[in-house]
Amino acid sequence: MCNLSQGIKEQAYAEGTENGIAKTIIKMYRKGYEAEQISDILDMEVEKVREIIENE
Repeated sequence: MCNLSQGIKEQAYAEGTENGIAKTIIKMYRKGYEAEQISDILDMEVEKVREIIENE
């Protein structure tokens, strides 16, 4: 596989993973989890979790 194809594949995987994490964060928030709890469970910065929730 050429480097361009590999780069595109890796970018698509990263975007898909990021989208899945965002969906998980929104689902947890709607079920009553606080941003701090989500941050702790997913091992993410709380500011990033809040940003995803606000942009939903």
